[in-house]
Amino acid sequence: MKCMVNGTVYTPTEVIPGGAITIEGGIIQTVGSADAVALPEQVERIDANGGSVIPGFIDLHFYGCGGHALSQVGRIAEDLAAISDMLPRWGTTSYLISLEISDPPTLMRALEATADAIAAQQGGAQPLGIHLEGPFLDPRKPGAFPPEVLRAPDVDEVENYLRAAKGYIRLVTLAPNLPGSRMVARQLAEAGVLSSLGHTDASYEEAASALSGDFSLVTHIFNAMSGLHHRRPGVVGAALTSDKAMVMLICDGIHVHPAAVQMLFRVLGPDRLVLVTDAMSGTGLGDGVYQLFGQRVTIKDGKATLSDGTIAGSVLTMHRAMINVQDFTGCALADALRMVSLNPASVLGLARNKGRIAPGCDADVVVLDRQGRPQLTLVRGEIVWGR
Repeated sequence: MKCMVNGTVYTPTEVIPGGAITIEGGIIQTVGSADAVALPEQVERIDANGGSVIPGFIDLHFYGCGGHALSQVGRIAEDLAAISDMLPRWGTTSYLISLEISDPPTLMRALEATADAIAAQQGGAQPLGIHLEGPFLDPRKPGAFPPEVLRAPDVDEVENYLRAAKGYIRLVTLAPNLPGSRMVARQLAEAGVLSSLGHTDASYEEAASALSGDFSLVTHIFNAMSGLHHRRPGVVGAALTSDKAMVMLICDGIHVHPAAVQMLFRVLGPDRLVLVTDAMSGTGLGDGVYQLFGQRVTIKDGKATLSDGTIAGSVLTMHRAMINVQDFTGCALADALRMVSLNPASVLGLARNKGRIAPGCDADVVVLDRQGRPQLTLVRGEIVWGR
């Protein structure tokens, strides 16, 4: 048995100063004040050194970091392992992985290889599945996607992808205004896959109808979608007026202005915002020239762009996103933690065992030092990174 002591525990629904967590078999056994938690004589103590003990971060929209991304079929297992090894230094303990491959034959092989790599992955951050962003996106809102790879949804093509991925596709971003999108969203729902509305010039009415049907999420709100206008509320208006939709936000201060982040927080609150990174392979490497979907991406001063100035992913980390949302909105750490841990776990239907520090949950735990920096990261009870 392991016991983490000497820290303030954020569950995140409760704050426990001087808290203690016991862990056995990779699962949290007890949580409470150190005085109230009974410990056996044989226990491995982990000292939080007066820091904050928080749930590990879960990133639902992520392409790569440290020079690694799933862009070559023959390297997928190697790149996934390198990504899982690097993410814990920023507090990310689990994630969905996206692929930089869009032509159907190559994508089929890449999905098969990714499914095998996920099943075999050992150590580091845990890949929970695949987020397929595209290729069923609106060519009027391509973002950094090459327009020639985008196409209308097709149920036979989707069925092939679902079969190739062996159950590991968890989330698909598609445009609800394209022909066949509603049929595909229903197909995905029947397969247990979430549909997220994104990269779309849909009207308010089209988006609102989708969000009242089989679409339950919005991908990177404000970006690559019809914006908010007082006579044409667009996708953003549909997201803000929806009663249930969860909204993914790239909270780097580049993709979305801090004032717009504050507006989102005031309207949706901490329970419906999910912070994501959309991080690409250059994350963690500094300024330079990298690749995304076979295109040159220049990173300068923390901003990733194509040659025409189009934003191309980000170099954001989940830890930085958590800090930014507090700075932009003034929210408490506990609220920020919901947006980076509990909410993404809830989206995936995993809130019973991830995204919280509670008995029965996976021991995915991060210790922040007194300056708020990641100091120690555990995945299922094993220390996978420490400073």
